[in-house]
Amino acid sequence: MINAYERIKTIFDKLSNERIKEIGKINANDFTRNRKMNFEDILRFILSKKGKSTTMEINNYFKELNKREDRVTKQAFCKQRLKLNPQVFIELNKEYIKSIYDNSNYKTYKNYILTAVDGTILEVPNTEELRDCYGCINPSKENVRKTARAKASGIYDVENNIMIDALIDKYNTPERALAKRNIQNMIDILGTDRKILTIFDRGYISTEMLLFLLDFPIYYIFRVQGNTYNSEKESMQSDDQIVEMKTNGQRLVKIADERLKQKAKLLEKVPVRMVKITLDTGEDEYLVTNIPIEEIGTEEMGALYFKRWGIETAYDVLKNKLYIENISGKKKIIVEQDFYAQILLFNMVEDLKNDANSQLQENKNENLKYDYKVNMNILIGTFREYVLKIALEDDNDNRRVLYTSMLEEILENLIPVRDGRKNPRTTYKGKNKYRTNFKRNS
Repeated sequence: MINAYERIKTIFDKLSNERIKEIGKINANDFTRNRKMNFEDILRFILSKKGKSTTMEINNYFKELNKREDRVTKQAFCKQRLKLNPQVFIELNKEYIKSIYDNSNYKTYKNYILTAVDGTILEVPNTEELRDCYGCINPSKENVRKTARAKASGIYDVENNIMIDALIDKYNTPERALAKRNIQNMIDILGTDRKILTIFDRGYISTEMLLFLLDFPIYYIFRVQGNTYNSEKESMQSDDQIVEMKTNGQRLVKIADERLKQKAKLLEKVPVRMVKITLDTGEDEYLVTNIPIEEIGTEEMGALYFKRWGIETAYDVLKNKLYIENISGKKKIIVEQDFYAQILLFNMVEDLKNDANSQLQENKNENLKYDYKVNMNILIGTFREYVLKIALEDDNDNRRVLYTSMLEEILENLIPVRDGRKNPRTTYKGKNKYRTNFKRNS
């Protein structure tokens, strides 16, 4: 079985690949001259950044190369970086994910790849250029500070902790539109021969979305917003039954996609399974799904839906441990480079975490009060310390030694798993957490 080490090694080997180089060019003649910091160096540099100032990152990079006397200036690096197409990180991530599902014993939920879709708001440097590119908070209010923001959307495998697809777009882009792109990209990566179940939060369900999903071999679960689909709810004779979702009237008017509108006129209704569940608070919630009841019963549906919380945890790691909002430049191309590079790095880190936790289970001590798992903060910090060394090492034996040392350090720092704990959701309000002219010096 191919493990995280083999996949990480393969990705860094690909950085010198001519095919990858062609994807990474903005123009055909980019990266053709022999410079001190070539195409491969730029990729390794971006993937191994630690959140310091650009000058310190450059100094540290050339120190690791043992070529400190050849280090380039910040200006020279930034000029080279503007030639790099962010698509290269999307492609590398796509190939990394394919290797996970094609070559390893990935986890499933009753033979389903269990995924969740959700969006999040990202802070980006508050410049006029990025406000124009992505949009901002309170764009039309007078005498109110305009703050640049972008919207991200991801589709996440909650059993294997892998972000299968992620997108960054304008702040006002509808989440449903981004979710459709996530789903199309996921199918492109995973193909159509696997069973996939995707969980959506409130706000995603619509007649248009249901019609859109009919074109894909995907099972779904939607949480229905409180005061919507009332006629279908009232038609229920039990807590779990098939109802007919009408696609005419006002629902037809709201469909923007002309092809889907024609499909709605033709079908007039879509049969779905509606399930009523009672929350711990005593409130009733309704789920809409196309999963056969014989595969997942009524009692199981509520617990299954709340597995979507995994994507919230993923965004927490991306924002508060990998610092995906700590952008290293003020141009759109740099925002996208940093974003997609961090998504690839996130998947490497989670892949490594899965390997480490598997090793823990194999060596489990039955006499301990708690099960243990790796400390994510320690894992990420240790990975950042080792990743460039691993990327630069040409000798496979030495590279394996470095990986083993990294894994040992990670496994020396564990935290207990305490089931049943609940924490309230908190949101960050105020100005940006990061400024492009403020970087940590250690």
